[in-house]
Amino acid sequence: YEDIDVWISEAERVFGAEGQRAFWQACYDVSQFVWKTSLKQKLFPPTRLKDLLKATTNVTLDQLKRVPDAFKSMASILKRYKLDQNKQFVDFVNEQLLITAQNHMAEVNFLFGATALCYTNFPNYYIDGGLLNLVQPFVDYIEERGGEVRLRESVERVQRYEDRYQIKTNKAIYTSEFVISGVPINNTLEVFEGLDDSRIRSKLMESHELNSAFQMGIGFKPHVKFDTIHHQVHLKEPLPETGSRSIFISLSHPDDEQRSDVDGLMVMSVSTHAPDPEARMIDKIKLEEAVIDTLEAQNFLKRQHIVYQHASTPKSWAKWTGRKWGFVGGYPQYMNIKPWQMLDARLNGHKAYLVGDTAYPGQGIPGVTLSGIIAVEKIASDWHI
Repeated sequence: YEDIDVWISEAERVFGAEGQRAFWQACYDVSQFVWKTSLKQKLFPPTRLKDLLKATTNVTLDQLKRVPDAFKSMASILKRYKLDQNKQFVDFVNEQLLITAQNHMAEVNFLFGATALCYTNFPNYYIDGGLLNLVQPFVDYIEERGGEVRLRESVERVQRYEDRYQIKTNKAIYTSEFVISGVPINNTLEVFEGLDDSRIRSKLMESHELNSAFQMGIGFKPHVKFDTIHHQVHLKEPLPETGSRSIFISLSHPDDEQRSDVDGLMVMSVSTHAPDPEARMIDKIKLEEAVIDTLEAQNFLKRQHIVYQHASTPKSWAKWTGRKWGFVGGYPQYMNIKPWQMLDARLNGHKAYLVGDTAYPGQGIPGVTLSGIIAVEKIASDWHI
């Protein structure tokens, strides 16, 4: 429910009334503040004196009042409202935060966690034909202005020669004045020669701190009418192979005629976290069966109505996306890393920049978008463009 009062009433019905209204109102207030202020500090985190001066100029009393919230964990907030002993609610919060913050409540600060929990109070949007049609307008925009988008081309080496960069791919060699990396910092460091900044390396996360995913794509004939297209199923027992305690389900919209050339069929994407992907070997068939069993038990589908299915493990994600270890969702939130300590857009101080979910502010389409806006602002500030 988008209406916070209706949402709270539902939370009270499911989890009991104690503490729910005060907890959700506190989260909602923080969430509103974060969205309101997110574009007011476009040189954040400050890594140069002029960033700090600009931040100081733009700072508001409300922002200063919220700084302590970056030092509070979501676990402490649940305890404040006497919800830490409500096991069902604790499980719910942890699984919600795992989707949005890539970690559980003890490691997620109040500023990020409250915003993450309240994302379901905002409108949801569906794109006919799938996510390809979210990307295509960007491609069209670039090409209409004389640019060129080159696909299926992997960067193998980036070298700096005085004021220019040479970018070698598996197909060609390019030169450029600026370089903007949209791949994770773990991958960027492997191809960017001379990028041995201790500031960056000290903030690098390893596989045991990250998550990949197990994902299934299922084409099926529905036997029920769904009242919503996004679901999170909390499991009584963890899944085999991954230890996951929830699965996330996205359904194609019943009115989307582009997802199937056969009338009456739907597409279901099912995903769950796979922690420490470098060290994890998954029996794909065993996990597929467990997921299908869960979907049948929850009445999402009937096994005999499945017309197509595929599954992907962390190794598949690594192959398809090129991301180190196939990790997904960006860098997780950790309490020992405050927002101002996250990776900056500046890679080396000379026309090389980083955007994406391993730079501030992190996960999700809004976070990645803001990282791009901040990179543009810092490029303009650094080079007077």
